[in-house]
Amino acid sequence: MRTESIVLADVMNKTRQLTDLYLNLLRNADPYQVHEVDGKKLNSILWIKAHLSVTENWLLLRSTGGEAVRIPWAKQFGIGSVVPAKEEYPAQDEIDAVFKEVHQKAITHVSSIADDKLELVNATGFEFAGENSTRSVIIHAIRHEGTHSGHLGWLCKLNGIKTI
Repeated sequence: MRTESIVLADVMNKTRQLTDLYLNLLRNADPYQVHEVDGKKLNSILWIKAHLSVTENWLLLRSTGGEAVRIPWAKQFGIGSVVPAKEEYPAQDEIDAVFKEVHQKAITHVSSIADDKLELVNATGFEFAGENSTRSVIIHAIRHEGTHSGHLGWLCKLNGIKTI
């Protein structure tokens, strides 16, 4: 039976597939490059990947009562963080591994949440769009991933990479 939790996990997974598509298109671009548009610095490809790892871990594992992955560099890429200098990043292979591990664990965990638990207050108590339910934190994670996927789409354009 397709439960609401399975549908939410599927939507998150489909959103990640778009992120992965853009990351694949950007595979030959400089992952550390910070583009500037109208005097505003944009996040680098690798910063976005690390940030998505950290936030998916927090939103879809920690905030829904799952077992979060220990990420030593989480604060470096959390909410409000700035793009570090290239030499301050963790190894790219480590970011790649955490990106995959967190997503796999998150999709498995979210799929397993009983639908009646979606109405409960999320484990961190954060509010998203005026709601603090487990459902709202999952929906926020989907929106958050989609937003940063769009940022990767812009980075494709700035790198001269066609997306369609």
